[in-house]
Amino acid sequence: MESESSHEIEPVFQDFEDDEQFGSGDGSDVENQPVNTVIFVNDRKLDGKTALRILQRAALYDNWKIAEPILNKEPRFVNFEFGETSETLLHAAALAKSSGFVREIIKLMKVGDLEKGVNTAFMLAALAGHVEIAKAMREKNKNLPNICGKEGDLPISVAAQVGHKAMVSYLYEVTDFDVIQQQELLYLLEITIQNEMYEVALNIFNKDRKLFATKILQGNINVLHTLSQKSIAISNTSSPVWRKFISVGRRQSISLLKLLPERYVVEKQAETLLEELWVECLRRGRDKLLDLALKENWVHSAAKAGNLGFLLVVTRDFPVLMWTNDDKRHTILHVAVLYREEKVFSLIHRIGGMKNIFLVDFDNDGNNILHLAGKLGEPIFSKQKSSGQMEALKNKLVQSVPPNADNNNNNAVFVESLQQLFQEIEIIRHITETQSVKAEEKIMPPSFLRVSGAALQMQREILWFKEVEKLIPPSGRKRRNKDGKTPRELFTEEHKILLKDGEKWMKDTANSCMIAATLIATMVFAAGFTVPGGNKDDNGFPIWLKLNGFRIFVISDAVALFSSIVSIIMFLSILTSRYAEDDFLVSLPAKLFFGLTALFVSIVSMLVAFTATFVLIYRKHTGWEPKVIVACAGVPVALFGCLQYKLWFDVAKSTYWSKFLLRSGKLKRQNHLHNCNVCA
Repeated sequence: MESESSHEIEPVFQDFEDDEQFGSGDGSDVENQPVNTVIFVNDRKLDGKTALRILQRAALYDNWKIAEPILNKEPRFVNFEFGETSETLLHAAALAKSSGFVREIIKLMKVGDLEKGVNTAFMLAALAGHVEIAKAMREKNKNLPNICGKEGDLPISVAAQVGHKAMVSYLYEVTDFDVIQQQELLYLLEITIQNEMYEVALNIFNKDRKLFATKILQGNINVLHTLSQKSIAISNTSSPVWRKFISVGRRQSISLLKLLPERYVVEKQAETLLEELWVECLRRGRDKLLDLALKENWVHSAAKAGNLGFLLVVTRDFPVLMWTNDDKRHTILHVAVLYREEKVFSLIHRIGGMKNIFLVDFDNDGNNILHLAGKLGEPIFSKQKSSGQMEALKNKLVQSVPPNADNNNNNAVFVESLQQLFQEIEIIRHITETQSVKAEEKIMPPSFLRVSGAALQMQREILWFKEVEKLIPPSGRKRRNKDGKTPRELFTEEHKILLKDGEKWMKDTANSCMIAATLIATMVFAAGFTVPGGNKDDNGFPIWLKLNGFRIFVISDAVALFSSIVSIIMFLSILTSRYAEDDFLVSLPAKLFFGLTALFVSIVSMLVAFTATFVLIYRKHTGWEPKVIVACAGVPVALFGCLQYKLWFDVAKSTYWSKFLLRSGKLKRQNHLHNCNVCA
C-alpha cells in the first residue's frame, strides 16, 4: 500500500514508495547519498526521504523559509535528482512558478547545475510562461535558451507551442539564432504565426527572407494558408512605391499600436507580416506563388474565415483568383454567401459586370448562389462517411455467415444465420431512412452564432436571402437544383427548425415582458387617482396642485401609464402574429424593439413618479434617510438597463443597422480593384 505522505507529492515528480527510488544506497551515486542521511533542523530529527519531501512541497508552494534550514544543513539536496528524468528541486519550482524559491536556490547552484535533467529547468519555465523566472536563470547561465529539450525543441519553440507571447518575445531576444538548425527555424515561424505572435514571426522572417520565401514557394511551410484563416486588418498599401516603405515605416508604427486595443494591434501586426511575406514571395517567384495559391485554395479559405484583409492583398496582384472555383465549383463570393461573411460579400458591389457571370453559375449539386443563401450551415455527416459506414456494415454481414450455412445437416444454424442477417439488413434500412434526419444537424458558421436569439438569427438569414435575390436574374430565382428544389423551397426546408425556435423565443420574450408591463400599468393607473397630499374637500382639487414636485409626479405617472400600455400592445401584437418567414425580417423585430423601449420608459417614469411623491411628502424632513431612499430609486433603472441592454441593442442592430451590412458602402473602395483589368 502506498504511504500516506506520497499523496502529498505533486505530479511533477514520481511518487516514492521505497528507498530505491531515492538512490542505490551503495555509495556509488554521490548525488543520491543524501537520502540515507539524518539531519537535525530546529531540534527536529529528519531522515533523508522526509527532508526531500519537505523540500519538494516547499518548491511547489514557493516557501523558501522551510527549505532554507534544510539546505543549509545538507547542501547536497540542492542538486538531488529525482526519478529517471533527473529533475531537481529547481525543476519543480520552475514548473510551479515559484519565483522566490528559484531566485534563492540558484544562488546555491553552480552554472552547470542549471543544465541538468532531460529537460532543463529553464525549459520548464518556458513551458510555464513565467518570464521573471526565466530571466533569473539566464542571469546565472547565458546558454540556457540555446539548450534543446528531450524532443529536440528549443525553449522558444516550446513557449510558442503553448501560446506564451510574453515568454516568446523575451526568448527571441536572448536566443542565439546562429546555432539553430534550418528545420527548427521553419517550424518556429509556423508555430508563431499559428498562435498569432506576428511581431516575433516577422522578426524571424527577416533573419533570412530568401530562405523563408523559397520554402513557402516550394510548399514546405504553409504560413500563408495559416494567415488566410486569421483575422487581418484591411490593407491600403497597394501602391508599389508605398511597398518600399513598409519594412521601415510599419515596424516603427508597431510601438504606437500598443496604445490601441489588443485585438486591433494583433490584426495590424498580421497585416504587416502578410505584406512582408507576400512582397518577398512575389519577388522570388510570381508564377510559383500564383500556382501555389490556386493549389492551396487560399482565397476560399480566407473567404470562409471572413478574412477580407488577406483577400485584398492576394487579389490585388492576382485578380484572377476572384473567379477561381474550388472542388465544389464555388468562387469566393459563393463561399461568402454560404458562410454568411458580409465583409467578403461586399466585394460583389465592386467588381462591376463580371459578377453576372458567376451569379448565374451553379455548383456540383446544381445550386446557384441563391441556393447557397437558402442553406443553413454544413451537415455534420457527409455522404462519403455514411457510404463508408454502410459498406463496413455490409462486409460485416457477409463475414457473419458461417461457411457451412448451406449444408443440409446444419439447417438450424443456417436459419439462425438468416435471422441475424435480416436483423442487420433492417439496421441498414433504418440507417438509410434516418440519414436525412441526421444531416439536419448542422455546423453553423461563426458569423451566424454572433447573433443572439433564434428570432434574430432567422431575421439575419432572411436578410441574406433577400439581398442575394436582388442580384440574380428572375430565371435564377426559379432554378431547381439536382434535388429539384428552388432556392426559396430550399430556404424553407433548411430553416423550418429555426423558424419554430424563433417563434418560441419571440413568444417567451413577449410573454415575460408583457407581464412586467401589465404590473406597471396597474400600479401607475391606481397612483393617478390617489395623488400625494390628498384632495380638497370643497372642490376635489389636489392640495399640492401648484407645487413643481406635484407636476413632475403627474407627468411621469402619465408617461409611465401610456408607455406601459404601448408596451402591452406591442407584445400582444407579437403573440398574435402569424409567424411567417418574412415577418421575421422587419415586423417582429421592430415590434420587439418598440416594446422593449416602451417598457424601459415606463419603468423609468414610474420610478420618477415615486421619487417626486417621496420628495413631496418628506420635503421638510432634515434627516439623511429620504436622500438615501431617493438615490436608491436609480438602482432598478440601472439594473434593468445593464441586464436588458444587450437584448435591446441586438434587436435594434438586427432590425435597422443590419440592413446596411451587405450594402456597397460597407467597404471603402480599395485601390487594388482599380487596377483589376477584369473589373468594370
